[in-house]
Parts: sequence; C-alpha cells; structure tokens
Amino acid sequence: MEEAEKENLFSTFKAVIDSIIIDKKRNPKNHKLLQTFKARVNIGLQLEKDYYFWVNLTAGEGEFNLERGKLDVFDLEIMADPEDLLYFSNGQYSILHMLLKKNKFGLRKLRFNKGTTGRNLRLLLKLPKLLVLDKV
Repeated sequence: MEEAEKENLFSTFKAVIDSIIIDKKRNPKNHKLLQTFKARVNIGLQLEKDYYFWVNLTAGEGEFNLERGKLDVFDLEIMADPEDLLYFSNGQYSILHMLLKKNKFGLRKLRFNKGTTGRNLRLLLKLPKLLVLDKV
C-alpha cells in the first residue's frame, strides 16, 4: 500500500471518528460518558489478509486523539476491516453482528485482544457507546 493511500485512509478514518465525537459532545446525555472514558486503544484496520494499518485512540478527560501507529502501552486492541468498522459506526451493524459474523477475509468482523495494562473488557463494552452514532 502506497504512503498516499495510507494517509488518505487515516484522514478518512480520523474525520469519521472526529465527527462522531463532536456529535456525541452535542448531546448532554453523553457528557458523563465522554468525561469519564479514559483509554488507550490500538485499532488495526485490516486491509489485506495479513496486513493491518494501525491507528491509536487515546482518550481522557473528555479529549479524544486519533494518531497513526501502534501504542506500546495500551488498554485494548481491536481489529476490523475499515468498511465493517464504518458500518458499525453509523449503526448499520450491531455489536453482536460484529462479534459473530465473518468478514471478507474469513475472520470475525471485530476481534479484540487484551492490552498491556491487563484485561479491560469494560472498555470493549463502552466502545460502542462512543463509536456508534446516536439514532435520531
């Protein structure tokens, strides 16, 4: 994958995540969740059978930052096809669909590993509340 393609993918993914966070901040019922969510999450975007493009999401005190690369110290690691992750974010795919169905590479649509800081499955439960747009 060319560097320009990687930059385009990162820019698109960052724009989607940023717009979801902005939308969440507009809704007062999400204020507590956004303020209390503290995590360092590695996100592997599976582009080919054996290739992942890594980005990381760091959150704390209501601030969210998405950067390229993989963190050395992290709380949770998730891996998914970018297309499946976008369908998940806009609410077309449920968390059960993502955890049970297979992607185009024959793997589960959403896979996760524990972080270097231990098993943080509570973050996996909170992630859909953050990354999925609210229904209007």
